[in-house]
Amino acid sequence: MRIAESLAMVGSMQFGLSGPHDCHVYALRVPGGLALIDCGAGTHMDRIVDHISSEYPNCPVLALLITHAHLDHCGGAALTKLRYGCEVIAPELSRTVLQDADEERSGLRTARDQGVYPAGFRMQPCTLDRVVQDGDRFLVAGQEFTAIHVRGHSRDAFCYEAQTDLGTILFSGDVVFYGGVLGVINADGSGMEGYRADLHKLEGRDIHGLFPGHGMFTVSQGQRHVNMAIEQLRSGFLPRQIGQGDLLF
Repeated sequence: MRIAESLAMVGSMQFGLSGPHDCHVYALRVPGGLALIDCGAGTHMDRIVDHISSEYPNCPVLALLITHAHLDHCGGAALTKLRYGCEVIAPELSRTVLQDADEERSGLRTARDQGVYPAGFRMQPCTLDRVVQDGDRFLVAGQEFTAIHVRGHSRDAFCYEAQTDLGTILFSGDVVFYGGVLGVINADGSGMEGYRADLHKLEGRDIHGLFPGHGMFTVSQGQRHVNMAIEQLRSGFLPRQIGQGDLLF
């Protein structure tokens, strides 16, 4: 699903593009090829591959950027690396979870117990090629990204900012969603303490495109959605959370 000249959504459970456990998977055109942001759970990799080929034929996938080590975002990392031979980049905090396929720290064991994933669902280990830390600016085939660590959804939750034909865009993972919704879930490492400490890092960035890991996205006025959450926190109130009422995850 093409969003702009340089950006397409190639996987998603909510838009029906791939498997029922997949986050939004984005393909960003960079000077040397494509960079994927997250990769889904890995159950329907063939559909994601088909969408990439359709949207950007003969364009090599050079890198996969992981926002955090929850299975719906990273479960397909090993398969993606095997299919494309691409570089896999993730937060330093996600390194051991991904490389050891740690089902406890990834939340997979809890999610299976909650019925989110089938009983036989397992995580595959994936070796990382590069790790990033908060504030790092790094190049992927000529495209600069900025890594922003915002705890709250998980301990290792990161956003990636980039300058594109849409202006400043933010791949926000499960940190913040359309409408200023935050990603607090009933899982270890998730809670408002992290957001109170870190959400301010997203202030004043003049974000045009906001591309979260689930739900609606926007190609303009993305900063407005982020600011809604920041302003609620500063007023002493809790912003809306995923999973509440009509806020489907």
